[in-house]
Amino acid sequence: MDNSKKEHSYTYWVKHDPNHPKIDCQPKKVEDPSQVQQPQTIGSQWNVSGTWEEQKVPMNEIKKSLENIVGMKIGQTKISAVESVEGEAHLFLSRGKKRMGYHLKITYALEDDGQIKYTDFTDDGDRDYVLEDVNDETVKHQIEELHDRTKQYVEVFKN
Repeated sequence: MDNSKKEHSYTYWVKHDPNHPKIDCQPKKVEDPSQVQQPQTIGSQWNVSGTWEEQKVPMNEIKKSLENIVGMKIGQTKISAVESVEGEAHLFLSRGKKRMGYHLKITYALEDDGQIKYTDFTDDGDRDYVLEDVNDETVKHQIEELHDRTKQYVEVFKN
């Protein structure tokens, strides 16, 4: 029996097999930086595989985005201002795809001194709203377009 101490490592079997090709495991300096391939990431530099990230979206940024709706004609009136935006909005990166999650309360002012208040505007499709001091019945029939435009401008951060 051999009493010599054997060296154990992960590749111990490679070193002693004469039929196995030699593997060069030594690092090599790259002379040309353009030869280095950087992984394409959607999120942060550290999250190369795109597993999970969460980033809060500030309410003032959402309000600024919703300002693009001012001037939109709805019924016989127009939206004159975005009075308030409250709630939470998050940008998620999950499995390599960007998603928006939000739960907002939005108040639009109308030119005829009325208001459209979203008491619950969420990413899962809830669109609870209240029309205050709105005498024009056609506003109710065209509210779906406002839902779509609001969703479009809230989810602009996803792109």
